[in-house]
Amino acid sequence: MIQRNKGLPLPLRYALRTVAAVAVFLVVLAVLSHVVMPKNNQREFGQIDARANGVMGEREGSVDVLFLGDSEAFSSFSPLQLWGDRGITSYVSATAAQRLCYTRTLLARALKRQTPRVVVLETNCTFARFSMADAARRLLKDVFPVFEYHDRWKILTAEDFLSPVRYTWTDELKGFRLRRALEAKPADTQGYMEPTDESAPMADLNRAYLEQISQMCKNAGARLVLVSTPSTKNWNMARHNRIAQVADELDADYIDLNTGSDKVEIDWQQDTYDAGDHLNLRGAQKVTRAIGSILAGRYGVGDHRGDEAFSDWDEAHGRYVKRLSEL
Repeated sequence: MIQRNKGLPLPLRYALRTVAAVAVFLVVLAVLSHVVMPKNNQREFGQIDARANGVMGEREGSVDVLFLGDSEAFSSFSPLQLWGDRGITSYVSATAAQRLCYTRTLLARALKRQTPRVVVLETNCTFARFSMADAARRLLKDVFPVFEYHDRWKILTAEDFLSPVRYTWTDELKGFRLRRALEAKPADTQGYMEPTDESAPMADLNRAYLEQISQMCKNAGARLVLVSTPSTKNWNMARHNRIAQVADELDADYIDLNTGSDKVEIDWQQDTYDAGDHLNLRGAQKVTRAIGSILAGRYGVGDHRGDEAFSDWDEAHGRYVKRLSEL
């Protein structure tokens, strides 16, 4: 019987065995990843952050504006109001306490099915620190979803082994959240947006991920727009100065709704439900109206109202208006 590799030097034989073992291990990870990956983007199928991933269920190539960020984003931008006001199709892929390594993941997922003209990144998350270990874990989960969905082995069905991944679900509010919609808790505005020449520190890792996100947008033909939504607790001129500098370095646009010509006149007695951290519905309506004017005017994002291909947006908007009338 012929022994394979018998004539090879011992170190090379060990190296070949190691390569073969690694290859088998990677194939097993890929197979397991397919099995445990939710076969649809609904929470019922095990999808993590289903609202943020609902953009995958929108008709391919139908979303013109993608919003990314943390709770400041999903509390401030209302896509269905944007549709009603301007006929702009948009989606908010935002999650609580979002870190930029996850922002990158959500952007990459959205770009597989959508070709947005504008990507709006709400800037509060750009200062949220994360470690190299966090970034490495996120990358590992992106490459091998088994590391993110390993708990699903308890509920696996035959469909998980045999069916492809499909995206058929989208959030009724397109990622916007009507949390405590009309509740108001006044904010303390003392010191809010006081002038300073100082710039807030930004971690090198955050800066590196912003550069990656910027390049992804350029590669996809989308304009990256950094937007700071009104918040007395989260925003100040030092942060404004840093983002203005970074935007210039990345050839991105920066819009600060807290100050300057783009400032949105927020009533800090009535337009926040948690003392200036997040906006309530009244505040979000003001911000959405302002950002709609900017998207249509400066970026020429088109109006799809009256287009039969977007009739589902008319229907969703009708339900949204009814929902607001019942608040």
